[in-house]
Amino acid sequence: MSRFVARVMPDYDFSQERMNLLGKHWGVYEKELAARAIGAENIQFRYSFATFVLEAENKDKCRELLLSAWEQAFPGESRPDITIMPYDGPEEIDYMLRAVSTQYFGVSAYQHLVEELSYSVPQLEKKDAKKALRNRNYLFAIDRGCGFTTLLSSFGDVLRRYRIYPDDEYETRTHYTEMAIGKETSNACGTVDDAIDLLREHEDEKEYNIVGLDISYFLEGHRFNDLRGFIKQLEEFREKYVFAFRVPFLEKKALDEIAGVLSDTMILKVVAVPPLHDVVVMEHIWNTINDSRYSPETSIQEVALDKIHLEKMDGRFYGFKSAEKVAYEIMLEKSRYDAQKLANGGEEGDEVIRGGDLEGLVDRAKQKATGYAALAELIGMEKITERIREIIAQVKVAISNEKLDRPSIHMRFTGAPGTGKTTVARIIGQIMREEGILRKGGFFEYTGRDLVAEYVGQTAVKTAAICRDSYGSVLFIDEAYSLYDGEKQSNDYGKEAITTLVSEMENHRDDMLIVMAGYTDEMDTLMKANPGLRSRMPLLIDFPNYTKEQLYEIFMLMVRKHFEYAPELEAEAKRFFDELSDGYMESREFANARFVRNLYERTWSKAALRASLAGKTDFVITKEDFIAASGDKEFSEKLETKHKLGF
Repeated sequence: MSRFVARVMPDYDFSQERMNLLGKHWGVYEKELAARAIGAENIQFRYSFATFVLEAENKDKCRELLLSAWEQAFPGESRPDITIMPYDGPEEIDYMLRAVSTQYFGVSAYQHLVEELSYSVPQLEKKDAKKALRNRNYLFAIDRGCGFTTLLSSFGDVLRRYRIYPDDEYETRTHYTEMAIGKETSNACGTVDDAIDLLREHEDEKEYNIVGLDISYFLEGHRFNDLRGFIKQLEEFREKYVFAFRVPFLEKKALDEIAGVLSDTMILKVVAVPPLHDVVVMEHIWNTINDSRYSPETSIQEVALDKIHLEKMDGRFYGFKSAEKVAYEIMLEKSRYDAQKLANGGEEGDEVIRGGDLEGLVDRAKQKATGYAALAELIGMEKITERIREIIAQVKVAISNEKLDRPSIHMRFTGAPGTGKTTVARIIGQIMREEGILRKGGFFEYTGRDLVAEYVGQTAVKTAAICRDSYGSVLFIDEAYSLYDGEKQSNDYGKEAITTLVSEMENHRDDMLIVMAGYTDEMDTLMKANPGLRSRMPLLIDFPNYTKEQLYEIFMLMVRKHFEYAPELEAEAKRFFDELSDGYMESREFANARFVRNLYERTWSKAALRASLAGKTDFVITKEDFIAASGDKEFSEKLETKHKLGF
C-alpha cells in the first residue's frame, strides 16, 4: 500500500450550494466524504476544495476510492475534479501544500500541472534527464488580478523543490521575476529590448528559478511577427531560465493561435485559469476576514457579492485585490456599526459579522412594496404595466402546464434616455422573483461597450462571465446598439459579444432575463447582427417620451418624498416645465426623467447651500431655490427661445 495526498475539487454549483447552507461550518461536506473513504485523513478544507491523505494500492485505486466515497455521500451530484500526488512524509507534504494548495482556489489546471510533475520528475531523475524541464516553458491564460504573480511564485518554488537546475545553483535560484512587455513597469520593460537587457544583466547571478513575461502587448493588432522576433531573441536564454508567459484568459481558438506561435521554437505547456467565480471570490473574502478575530456569518454573502458586482460593473474589478478590499470594507463597516450601537447605549459588539451589521456597505433600494406596487408608483407607465402583467401571466401558465413550452422572456426596450427603461427592468426582476420565474431577481447593469474586451478572443470570455454573474437575475444592457451599427462597421468584437449573448439566451433561457435597451432605429439595426438574436428576444416594449405634465409630476414627487417646500414652488415648477421647448424635448439630447432628476438635485443643492451659509442644518425648498437652479445654463437654455424682430 502507498500513501497519497489528494485534492478534491467539486464544481462551482456544488460549492455555492454548500457555502450557502453551511456558512462558517465549512468542514461538513469534507467530513462526510472522509467518513466514506476508509482511512482518509482530512488535512485541509475550503468551500472549493478539500485535501486528504489516504492509503491505496496505486494512484488509480486512490481515485476510485475517492469517487466511490463521493457517490455514496452525494448521489447524483457531478463528479469532482481530483488531483493525486505521492505522499512523501510530513515535511515534504507540508512544503507541497504550501506551494500548491493553501491559497489557490479555482486553478485546477495548475493543480494538474503540479500533479504531473510529482510523477514525471522522479522518472527524469532516474535517467539523469531533469535538464528537459529547463527546456519547457509555460503559457498562463489568466486575467489580471486573478493570481498570476502568486502562481508564478508558487511554481518557482515547485521547480526549485525538484532541483531542475544544477546543484551548485540551488542556493542562488530562490527568486522569480515578472515583466510586462510594452508597458513601463518597475522593471522598465517598456520594450522587447528592455526585457532582453534586464535578463542579460542578471544572467550571471543565477537568482531566478522562473521568469514571468506578460506578452499581452503582442495581442494588440495581432503583432505575431513581432512576437516571433521576441521569442527568437529569448533563445540565448534556453536552459538558463524557465519562462512563464501570460496572456488574458481567451477562448480556445485565440489561445491556440498564441500557443502555436510560441511552440514553433520551444516546448510549451498551456495552463488556463478562468475568470474568478463568485465562489472563489467569496472564499477569498471569507479567508481574509477569518485572518482577523472577526468571524463571518453566512448572511454576509449577499452584501459581499453585491459589493463585488458593483466593482465589476464600474469596470474596476481587480480580482483577488478587489476581494480583499471588500473584506476590509466589511470589517470597517462592522466596527462602525458596533461603535454606533455602543455610543447609543447598546452592548459591546461581538466578533461575529452578520448581514444586518452591513446595511451601510451597499446602497440598496429597500423594496418594501411588491414589484407591482413599485411599478404602480411610476408616472406614465400604465400601458407598460399592462404589457408586463400579460408577459408574467403567460410565463406562469407555461410553468404550471407541462404540455406548454416555456416562452422566451428576453426583452428589447426601445426609447430615449430617461424614459424609465432601467427602473422598469429592475422592477421586472423583483416581480419575476416574487412570481417564482427567476431564482434571485437581482439586477446587473452594463452598456454594450462594457461587454467588449481588449483583444480578439477575450470578448466572448468577458461576456460569458458577465452572463454567469447574472444567472437567476436580470442582465440589463443599455446602449446595446453600440455592439453593431450595420455592415458598414467592421467591429468583430461587438459581433463576438452578440454571438455569446445569443448562446447564453438559449442555454439559460429559463434562468436569466436579458434586456437590451436603446433607440428604436439602432435597436432594429442591432437585431440584424445575428440571425438568432430577434427570435430569442421576442418581447418588445416601447417607452415614449414623458409629457410636460408628467415631467412636472415626477419633479414634485421627488420633492414631496424627501423635503418640505414652500407652496409657491409648485406654480414656478409648473411654469418652467410648460415652457420647455418642444424641439428640445423631441431631440436626442433630451434626457426625460434624468433631466428632471438633475434639476431636482440642483434645486435642493441650492437650498442646502443657503441653509449652510446661514448656519442651519435643515431647510425648506423655496421658489427662489428653484429659480436659481433652473437659471443655470444646462437648464435655462432648454426653454422656448423668444425671437425678436430684426437681424
